[in-house]
Amino acid sequence: MLPGAGEQGRYNPSILTRIVFLVAATLLLALGAMMLVAFRGPPPHARPMMLVEATGLLRGGTQPPGSWQISRYQSDRAPTADAGQESNRAGAERIAGLLGVPANAVALIQERPPIGMPRPGPEIGPQPDMGMEFDPGRMMLRGNFALAVREDGKNWSVLLGRQGPNWRWYAITLSLMAGIFILLLLPAYWVARRITQPIRLLAEGAARERPERAEPLPIGGPPEVRAMGIAYNHMRARIADYVSERTAMLVAIAHDLRTPMTRLSFRLEQLPDGPRAKAQADVQEMRAMVTDLLDFMREGTEGRQRARIDLSAIVETLADDLADMGHDVVVTASQRAVIEGDALALRRCIGNMVENAVRYGGSARVSLRVEGSRAIVDVVDSGPGVPPEILDRLCEPFYRGEASRNRETGGVGLGLSIARTIAEGHEGSIGFANRAEGGLRATVILPLDR
Repeated sequence: MLPGAGEQGRYNPSILTRIVFLVAATLLLALGAMMLVAFRGPPPHARPMMLVEATGLLRGGTQPPGSWQISRYQSDRAPTADAGQESNRAGAERIAGLLGVPANAVALIQERPPIGMPRPGPEIGPQPDMGMEFDPGRMMLRGNFALAVREDGKNWSVLLGRQGPNWRWYAITLSLMAGIFILLLLPAYWVARRITQPIRLLAEGAARERPERAEPLPIGGPPEVRAMGIAYNHMRARIADYVSERTAMLVAIAHDLRTPMTRLSFRLEQLPDGPRAKAQADVQEMRAMVTDLLDFMREGTEGRQRARIDLSAIVETLADDLADMGHDVVVTASQRAVIEGDALALRRCIGNMVENAVRYGGSARVSLRVEGSRAIVDVVDSGPGVPPEILDRLCEPFYRGEASRNRETGGVGLGLSIARTIAEGHEGSIGFANRAEGGLRATVILPLDR
C-alpha cells in the first residue's frame, strides 16, 4: 500500500500532515478574520474635533464630541506653545471669523503633527471655496490643544482639549477578536479530537490490566496509528495464546495430581492411627491447595453466562449463610443495586472477602451502597489490620498477610486473588485500607447495569 493510502485507495494523511493542515487552516482563518476587523471595523483613533465644534464650545457649549475631554479657565494672557507644540494661526483666523472677533483676539496652540502629516496652515496658491471640508489640516483638531479668545480686551477665556482613548473601538475590536477566537477554537478542537481519538483508544486498550481478555482494537485513523493498532492486536493475540497455553498446562497438572493423592489416601489407611492422622491431614491440605489453584485458573479463563442480578440479595443471603454457620457476620446497610454479571462468581468474590475478614479479624460488617453508576460493597473487620506496605500485595497470588502458612489460620493465598479476578472480570476493582479505629476495610466496586 502506498504511504498515506487508506482502505479502497482512499487518501489517509499522516498525523504530521493533519497537524500541519490544522495549524495552517487556523492561521489563515485567524488572519482573514483580523483583516476583516481591521478594514471593516471602526477607525482605531477617536475622531478629530472640527473647528466649528471648538467654536461652539467657546460660545458656551458643554458637550464635547466623541471622546474629547474639555476644561476651561480664565487667564490674563494667551497660552503659548511648549515643546512639541506650535501655534496654528490659520485655524485661529478661521475661528475668529466664526466668532466675529479680530484675528489677534484668538490663539490656537496644537501638538506638532508627526512627520509626513499635513501641517496646519493656509493653502499655497488660489484654492476653490469648497467650504469647511476643503482643508482637513486647518479644519480639524487632533490630539491636545489650547484655544483662547479675548472678548473684553483684557482676560482670555482658555479652552483645553484632550483627546481620550477610543473606548468604542477597543470594545468592538476585543469583542470581535473574542468571537473569532471562539469560532476558531470550536472547529479546531473538533479536528484535533478526531486526530487524537485513535491514539486515545489505543492508550485505553494498552492500559487494561488484562489485555488478553479485551476485544481487539478497531483499526483506523492515520497510518501511524493503524500500524500501532495492528501491532497491538497481534501482541494481544500472542499474550492470550501464551496465557491460555500456560493456564491449560497448570490446570492439567493440578487435575492429574488428584489421582495419585487419591491412591495415597487409600494406602494411608494401612498405617497406625497416629501417623495416619498426620499424613491424612497433609494429603487433605494438598488437595485443598490443588482445588484452590484450579478455581483460580478457571476464574481467569472461563467465560460464564451473565444476567441482571440484584447484588443486595447476594450480600444478604451470603451473610445469613455464614451467620448460620456460627460466624459473626452482619449486614449493616444495603441498597438495591442491579448489575449484569455471574451470580455464582460474584457470590464467591464477596464471600472470599467476608471469610477473610472473619478469619483474620474475628467478625465482618458488610454494607452495600450505590454511588452514581457504581455499586460499592464494604467489608469491615475488627482485627489488627495489616502493615501499610503490604496493602497493595494482598491480592497477589499465593501471598498471605499472615506469614506462618498454617492452613488452620488461612488458605494458600489465592482467595483474594480469585476475588480480584472476578471483580476485574466484571469491570470492577478491589481495594484495601486500614481504619483509623482499627481493623481492615475491604472494598469491592462494580459498575451498575445501564
